[in-house]
Amino acid sequence: MRIWAFPSFYPFDAPGEKWKGIFAHRQYKGLIENGAELRVVIPVTAKAPFPLPLLGGRWKHSGPDYPVHRIYDGIEVYHPRIPNWLPYALDKRSHKEKFADAVGALFNELGVTPSKETDIFFSQWLPESVNVQYAAHRMGLRSAILSIGDDVVVWPHENEGAMKAFRELQTNADLRFACADYLGRETNLILGTQLSYEVVNWGVDHDFFKPVSNEQKQQLRAKYNLPADRLLILNVGTAIARKGWLELFDALAQIKTQVPHFTVVAVHSGPPEFDLNEEAARRGLADCLVNLGEVPPQNVREVYNTADIFCLPSHWEGLANANIEAMSSGIPVITTDVCGHPELITTGVNGILVPPKDVQRLAEALRQLLTDGDLRKRLSVTGRDFIVNKWGNFAHNAALLYQRLSGK
Repeated sequence: MRIWAFPSFYPFDAPGEKWKGIFAHRQYKGLIENGAELRVVIPVTAKAPFPLPLLGGRWKHSGPDYPVHRIYDGIEVYHPRIPNWLPYALDKRSHKEKFADAVGALFNELGVTPSKETDIFFSQWLPESVNVQYAAHRMGLRSAILSIGDDVVVWPHENEGAMKAFRELQTNADLRFACADYLGRETNLILGTQLSYEVVNWGVDHDFFKPVSNEQKQQLRAKYNLPADRLLILNVGTAIARKGWLELFDALAQIKTQVPHFTVVAVHSGPPEFDLNEEAARRGLADCLVNLGEVPPQNVREVYNTADIFCLPSHWEGLANANIEAMSSGIPVITTDVCGHPELITTGVNGILVPPKDVQRLAEALRQLLTDGDLRKRLSVTGRDFIVNKWGNFAHNAALLYQRLSGK
């Protein structure tokens, strides 16, 4: 089975781009390990010839200048160009048609004759999936979609056109997947129907993300210049409001004088909405923050292993993979009871859930974990046990997805 994967984001060796789509990439690696022939396709807008970019508008080229073909961690990635700079009078095709034509041109260049028996398009981030599905069906291929968060929680509600596209996409998909059952149920609630879907959990390699000894933890703290004598609270997420950074700082400002010494360790990438250092200083936490910024994906395991607590107080998520990796690493997790998180965590059993944007409840949860070493140890063990024995490891979940995509 040839899987043509269409993520809207994918890791690229450029500032702010190294983490984009890393969870999709890990899923693709699992599919390949289970026998799939998989290639990544991300059509991008062609750069207009000079001097048109000076005019701005749709002629202005933005974003990284991706090569037409590259290899990332062993996976072939193609960036066919979508012509979008010709005047409308000369090219009246819709964007969907241009997208499909760019994909068709890629297949011709590769000498590939697609077949419904051997090929399937698999897309994530549903706004772009509208174009992917159109291209697949125009070529006589099946289209599989995967809902992962904003594409259900936010996108359909932006305007009437988005809702129409959402309805069309979901109704016409050949296969529907969701990374959390909440997203499938929410889709049907929005549409007022009962479309079939399957839940495919984000997997995690729990032999890679695993606890380390106290000696190894101290060595890793030294490597990343982190204090050896403080409790470390880690958050991994883009520096944007909906990841809960400001609520985290507000909560810690409330309890700073009441709890043992702590340090927040921040890992983030992509365009920020605010400066974390400034926000921490504004709340009297300047001496309580180590801002690591963007950490290469292959090194993030080490950062998890420096922490005593993981806290991701998101306003919404599909189901944050960072929570899964933290639990697998044996770190007690505090996160919000949004979307798919209750499918992962039961408060007091294998982690702690708090309401989103509730600074008081977040402060109470942080105070509880910071002052109760036995609770930290217990949630560390039960969280890890849940991931290893119930959640399903990375390879297992990828195998189930491959079975569904290949029709087995």
